[in-house]
Amino acid sequence: MVQQGVAKGRPGRPIYVTASAFLALAWLFFLVAALRVQADPVPHLGYGFNVAPWNTGLIQSMGFNWMKAFDAPGSPQPVRILLRVAADAGDMGNLPAFGQQIYQLALNNGANIDAYEIGNEVNLDASYGWNAPPIAADYATLLCVAYEKIKQADPTAIVVSAGLAPTGRVQGTWKGHPGHNGMYQDEREYLIEFLAAGGADCLDVAGYHPYGFSADYDAEPDAPSADPTQNCANGFCFRGAEKFYEVMQANGAGDKKMWVTEFGWIVQPPEECLDDPSWQGRLWQIVSEQKQASNLQGAFQYAGANWPWMGAMFVFNLNFNAPGWYPLCEQMRYYAVEDRPAEAALAAMPKNPATLGPRLLVSPAALSWLVDVDEQPLTFTSTLNLANGGWQSTNYTVTADTSAAIIPTIANPTGALPPTALVPVWLTVAISQPLGVYTGTLTVAAPPGTAGAPQTIPLELHVLPEVYRTYLPTITRP
Repeated sequence: MVQQGVAKGRPGRPIYVTASAFLALAWLFFLVAALRVQADPVPHLGYGFNVAPWNTGLIQSMGFNWMKAFDAPGSPQPVRILLRVAADAGDMGNLPAFGQQIYQLALNNGANIDAYEIGNEVNLDASYGWNAPPIAADYATLLCVAYEKIKQADPTAIVVSAGLAPTGRVQGTWKGHPGHNGMYQDEREYLIEFLAAGGADCLDVAGYHPYGFSADYDAEPDAPSADPTQNCANGFCFRGAEKFYEVMQANGAGDKKMWVTEFGWIVQPPEECLDDPSWQGRLWQIVSEQKQASNLQGAFQYAGANWPWMGAMFVFNLNFNAPGWYPLCEQMRYYAVEDRPAEAALAAMPKNPATLGPRLLVSPAALSWLVDVDEQPLTFTSTLNLANGGWQSTNYTVTADTSAAIIPTIANPTGALPPTALVPVWLTVAISQPLGVYTGTLTVAAPPGTAGAPQTIPLELHVLPEVYRTYLPTITRP
């Protein structure tokens, strides 16, 4: 028998309570805790900086856990290391030598390096790009050599393809390559050619550089606007990463993660720098220091809430404005966050970091049911949420204690847990019991090396003389 009571005020979410006030409160607290756990996001981000002088103490104090380095560390660091490895058209002339160099790098330094980014902005022919008219298939060849050699030396290392530069929609065709002007190629067209050449087989993560330019972090991609803070014509905004990922999905690489190995917003330099030749073409991108802070903070939060395919994100940059590193008018100084409002904003920002290896997360931490004895027999369907809070795949096995009073039927007791994925496990519980409290146990196991495994999930059934249904009032914020 179930009776419905109505509380004063507007009706809201129904909950079940017993005649026992204590049990009612306990059950309510359980529901709230279970809902909170299920609402927690799956950790999937890495929080990183490109750095000039290494300042791991500052990085840690800000709650960040990755550093992009340009030289191999000679010792273990207190933060994760992404090493950018030089790779360009000149290496195509002697692939065996390039491969041996990469192999020795990983063999000698692998204990201190967590991930390798092979090359930089290889869709450009500039000095930091391919150093020749870029050809995606050639880079795919070079990347595959590096991938093979790194995995031979350190199978657990993460290989990241070179972060591509946002060029906008380049018009024309060069030697059969669309979106190419002989100097640089539209990053989306480059990505299509790279994937067609088999590039996805030789990376763990795809790299991209979705700088914000003048647009706010949440500006809609590819949408032009007269408002500079909303203008994302040609994909020149942080959310241009969404279009890049759409190309990955459409070309067979949607199962791969993306890492933002550079992104940021540039702030105002001293007045004398505005006429410097290096600033020509950049003045339209300048934002205030407060806007830089809010955009960087918003970008991390937006990615955490909306992009399950995103992994580590590296701000460009932490401290290229350090005294003595670069001339006063060097534009890279004005992407830096140290000693600007962005430093405090990023330190205060809540973080949702993923682990390097696989990590088992299970919610809720317990399952419980209340039932009126006169309502039986009943069948409940419940969900146990399994998640991988790391960047390496694992598998799961869910088993029930067959000697217990509660033995759920498990619809999908085994399966894969891809990196930073959430997998629901469906449980069916048939109930027909006399008055009393009954228990059971689920065990969630994963292969060795999976953090957080195994986990035990207690099950509890209360069969009561009578259960009353009531409604809590809906409370809205003014």
